[in-house]
Amino acid sequence: MNAIKLFLMFVAAMVVQISAAQAGNISVRIAYSDGRQGTSFTPVRAELGEFGLTPSMVGGGQGEKWRVVAKNAQGLVIHEVLVRNAQQRHVEVFDPKTGAIDVSQQVRQADGVFEVSLPFDERIASIEIQQPSASSAGLAMPPPQLAVFDRAALEKVVRSSQMARVQGPPPAATATTIIDNGPANARMDIVFVGDGYTAAEMNKWHTDAQKVIDGFMVDPLFAANRASINVRRVDIASNQSGADEPDNGIYRDTAMDGSFYCYNIDRLLCVNSTKVYDVVGSVLAPDQRDIIVVVSNSTRYGGSGGEIATLSMHAQSVEIALHEIGHTAFALADEYDYGTCSLSAEPTSGDVSLNGTRNVKWGSLIAATTAVPTSLGQYANGTVGTFQGAQYCKTGKYRPTENSRMRTLGYPWHAVNEGLARAVFASYTPTPGGGITQTGSLTNGATANAPSASPGYIQAGSGTFSLQLSGPAGTDFDLYLYKYSGSAWTKVASSEGSTSTEAINYTGTAGYYYAQVKSYSGSGIYTLTYSFPPK
Repeated sequence: MNAIKLFLMFVAAMVVQISAAQAGNISVRIAYSDGRQGTSFTPVRAELGEFGLTPSMVGGGQGEKWRVVAKNAQGLVIHEVLVRNAQQRHVEVFDPKTGAIDVSQQVRQADGVFEVSLPFDERIASIEIQQPSASSAGLAMPPPQLAVFDRAALEKVVRSSQMARVQGPPPAATATTIIDNGPANARMDIVFVGDGYTAAEMNKWHTDAQKVIDGFMVDPLFAANRASINVRRVDIASNQSGADEPDNGIYRDTAMDGSFYCYNIDRLLCVNSTKVYDVVGSVLAPDQRDIIVVVSNSTRYGGSGGEIATLSMHAQSVEIALHEIGHTAFALADEYDYGTCSLSAEPTSGDVSLNGTRNVKWGSLIAATTAVPTSLGQYANGTVGTFQGAQYCKTGKYRPTENSRMRTLGYPWHAVNEGLARAVFASYTPTPGGGITQTGSLTNGATANAPSASPGYIQAGSGTFSLQLSGPAGTDFDLYLYKYSGSAWTKVASSEGSTSTEAINYTGTAGYYYAQVKSYSGSGIYTLTYSFPPK
């Protein structure tokens, strides 16, 4: 090994040591894979920095969730976040003429990667992946543990990733900021990256990218929240132009392996998620790539959602992408009734429900003059009610409007979906004082504990306990703080106003604590931000 390489290795090691002492957060790329013993998880890349944390999913969206938890040496929760279970993939195909659904099915993606950013200060001893419990009471039913990575293992991955960056060739990709509305840790950062554009087609890619970006930003929802959005374009040259079309015997060598006919569905466009993260991650920090959209150099109609959204340059593909971003970014459920129906439990997404009465989670938006359940064709589209037929069920599930973008392409989002999207945009704002934000959905009379991850409580020091709760208009949610007395849990503070905006500022002694949110009346999505004094 020559002297230059030794010097570079020394510098890389020093950078990691200095960063570990100063940086507050860690971004980890985790590979998952099905095996005989179940799903295995492996951290494959990691970096340290002061970038923003991953916002927790609001509601359930498509498929299931994983809970990722940072714990201290005593096994107590310091931070938790709900992320999309990337293995559970709902695929859908729309008719380009009508915008209505053609194909809707659930598939399992056995292998892939996802990224999550968590605190990594001196308190953090491990990061754990859990399967969320079916119970909302964190103390009653600890969730199954899927994987645990201790601090030493994570720091080893950080060093390895840093060495690879220092010793490897310079990145082949470049990044350009198209819309800049503020710091990445306080904005939703959307990245558009081209696939199947050769070096000679970079000007075409720039033109195509701007067309797609304009298509997004002219949408009323994105236009109304423009100040909360940053947009970046990533350029990467492919060896060949276009995308794979296996059904037509066409194969192209592209940077991210874009391919139609994914899962044998002709209009489904998929990419290699590992390659996408490698490309985008080589030029953008973790909080500069919240939402990634891959644009394929093809005019064939198609696209897909999931962890990474895709679209082609077909004239109507932006509409597909907007629907899929509804799933990926805003955790909205499909509002159409085609597919496999399940009525086993209340959906966690904010735009579908088993409840067809005025007590539905969006009930505060239903006018007194609107009948419930709400019949088709009786009101102007966009009127909020409870319309039967949603989330793959023709009966038994309800949607908030007669027709929206989550049901048929080309329609507006409407009030309920717009409100849920605003809550997600707001979640990108850093929590003052480094607190934890937990989001969830409550039905009438239900409760939820924070932290919701095992063991369901936090060991805190003496000082001020700060908690803020917000929920839907027209509901009454209450907030409580509990402390363990040595033999039982005792309520030490409460906020029980007549709305769902509650706050607790409690000065307490060191001990074990948890918070609880309770629906006194009404249903809907809540946001709880809490900060306990460190031990």
